[in-house]
Formats: sequence, structure tokens, C-alpha cells
Amino acid sequence: MSLRFRLNLTISLTMFIIVSVGALFITHNARRSVLEEVRSSVNMALQLIDAGLQQTGGDEARLRAWLSELAHLENTRHLRIHVQQLPEKIIKLDSPPRDKAENPVPSWFAWAVTPELMTGEKMVESSGGNPIRISVEADPSDEIAEAWREAEDFLYLMIILAAAVYAVVHFTLGRAFVSVGVILQGLEGIEQGNYEKRLPHLDLLEFDRISQAFNHTAEALTRSRRENRALTQQSLAIQEEERRYISQELHDEFGQSLSAVKVMAASLKKRVDDDGLMAVEAIIESCDHMFIEVRAMMRRLRPMLLDELGLRASLEDLIAHWRNRNQRVEVDFHYDDEVEQYAGDAKIHLFRIVQECLTNIVKYAGARQVSIDFRLSARTPLHSIILDISDDGKGFNPEQTRSGFGLLGMKERIASLGGEFDLTTRPGGGVAITVRVPCPREPG
Repeated sequence: MSLRFRLNLTISLTMFIIVSVGALFITHNARRSVLEEVRSSVNMALQLIDAGLQQTGGDEARLRAWLSELAHLENTRHLRIHVQQLPEKIIKLDSPPRDKAENPVPSWFAWAVTPELMTGEKMVESSGGNPIRISVEADPSDEIAEAWREAEDFLYLMIILAAAVYAVVHFTLGRAFVSVGVILQGLEGIEQGNYEKRLPHLDLLEFDRISQAFNHTAEALTRSRRENRALTQQSLAIQEEERRYISQELHDEFGQSLSAVKVMAASLKKRVDDDGLMAVEAIIESCDHMFIEVRAMMRRLRPMLLDELGLRASLEDLIAHWRNRNQRVEVDFHYDDEVEQYAGDAKIHLFRIVQECLTNIVKYAGARQVSIDFRLSARTPLHSIILDISDDGKGFNPEQTRSGFGLLGMKERIASLGGEFDLTTRPGGGVAITVRVPCPREPG
């Protein structure tokens, strides 16, 4: 559940509770007002009836006249008067009709504020012998209608105020969450490695301070990444130079020494007996084996063909030797000739990535098919060299932490060149690696 939804829900519930409490308060006051009004009306009616009966003095004629005037009392608000001459005869009062309320009261409000039925009775002894019962019954309908008119206006006012408060708060939160959305987009960019994004000036002070802090952090990360890339490039350059130096030393010093040993051993063949000849041949055989191992070490340390014949020739030589050692694996190699013109200083890094991938395929993948594809992609303002390497091996779960620095080293190489590295894999689904390295538009 998002924060925005929770806040809107909380505000809506709060406004609903406020309106509901206000409605309960209005209903309670209206019920108390109706109760007091009808109670006073019934008491007043009974007092007037007592006063009228005292004036008749028990005279039958005067009683009948007074009963005829009692209809005017029934027309009083909140009252219904019934006159009955016991045992059965009901005396009908000639009272004027009541006006119906123009604004009907909702049934729920009438139910909520209607008090318990209030009645009063007076027994009158007539000279005719049969007593007369006068019943006064409360009729709160007029008072309820009046209470509803007052409550209706107040309820509408509360609803309008609640809606206005909700609209203002919703608008304010909307503005705030626009800023939150901008900040979240910036954080997502940082998460994806986009340190160049900067947040704009935000209207709200608190969010503007967050924006400034974000921009400061992004600037520091950009500077740190730039420095790390420079250090990585320097480290890789030193590493490659050391490899080149060691390879050259193996070729010049160790290789020449082995050649000298082999020549001297060959010159001893005609001067030794049979036992000595076996030793000399063993020395020559060891020299030949060491020559093979030294050449393999020199190839791993620094591909000589890279400096002499270029990236394509060195890759073809690497793949050819790899095929000889792994004859059950089929390698499909494609190389766009334009890549050679634009590779520049990235040649050794691209070579190392292919070398590392082939090493990993032998160690972990168990693949039968490997595809290596180099191509040039035209972009503005830079071209890009794209390298796709895929296999049909075991694959792995990219979410699990893996030991070793093979993938990390490849990522660092590409990052130092300002390129992109993408890995796609799943258990049993092989591995696909895509590398994109920017290069100048003009061939170097």
C-alpha cells in the first residue's frame, strides 16, 4: 500500500468520522429539544384543561360549550386531544385542518429524534351521569420538522467544510507527492548507475533541501566513479605493461637460454656414450616441452599477434588454440572488419573479455555450442563496438553471489572504457553476454 493511498484513506476516514460525530451531536440536541418542547406542551395543555374545567363549575351546559371550544386547543402545535364519554361514545372535536410540512423529514432523522409517547388524561364528571375522559397526546411532528430544517443546514455546512478541507489537503499532498516522484526517479537513476541525473529546484523547502543533498551526492558519486575509472584504466594499463614485459623477458631471456641449452645438448650427442646419450636426449626433450609451455604462457600474458597483426588475428589464434584443447565444443566466430579500425586502445580489453569467457565456458558451462560476434553500431556522436558471446551451457542464477573475479573483472574493464555490460542467464539456459564499447566516429 503506497503512502499516498494511505494518507488519502486516512484523511477520508477522518472527514467521515468528523461529519458522523457532528451528525450524532445534532441528532442528540434535536431529540432533547423535541422532548422538552412536547413535554412542556402537554403540561401546558393539562393546566389549561384544569383551568377550563374549574370555570364550568360542573354545569352540563357550560361543560358542553367548553368542550366545543376545546378544538382550538387541539390546534396547538405538538398536541392531539381526544374526548370520550364513557363507556363508548367519542365526542368529535371540530378542529381546523393542520398544514402539512413542506419539507418532509427523512425517516432516519424522525426515528432518531422522536421521543417516547407522552400522554395525559382528565376525567370529568357530567351531570348526565356518564363521565367524560379527555386525553392529551403529544404530537412532535411539527417540532421534528423544525429541528430537521435547522439540522439540515448545519449538516450541509459540515459536509461542504469537510469536502473543502479534503480538497485542500489533497491538493497540498498532490504537490508534495509530485516532488516525491521526482526524487524517486532520481534515486532509481542512481540505483541503475546513472550518476549524471540532477534534480530540479523544488517548491517545498524540505523537498528542495533533499533535492540539493541528492545533487551533491550524485556529484560526489560522479566524481568518485570518474576517479575510479581513471585508477582502473591506470591499473589495467600497468597490468598489461607488466604482462608485456614478462612476456618479452620470457621470449628474450628464458627462450634464448633454453635455445642455448638445447644447442649445447645437441652438440654433446657425438661425444657421449649410450648412457650419456639418453641423458642428452632427455635434456633436449625437456627443452622442447618447456618451449611449448613458455609459448603458452607468453600467449596468456600478452598476445603478440595483437600488436603485430591486430585484434582479429589474435582472436582467431586464441580460438584456434582453444578448439584444439576443446574439440567437442563448436565455436561460431564472426568479426566485422570495420571493428579493427575503431577499436583503438580497447583491443586488449576486448581480447581479455573473450579470453575470460572461453576460460569460464571450459570451467563451468559444459557447453557444446559457443557464439562470438563482433560488430560495429553507428551512433551519434560516437560509434560503438558490440560484442555478443553466448553458449548453450548450464547457466546459473544471477541473483546468487558467485566466488571469483571473472565477471567482476570484465565489468570493471568495460566500465573503465565508459561502456555497457549486460549479462543474461538462468539455470539450464546458458549464458549470453553483450558488451558495448563506445569509440570515436573517425577510425584511429
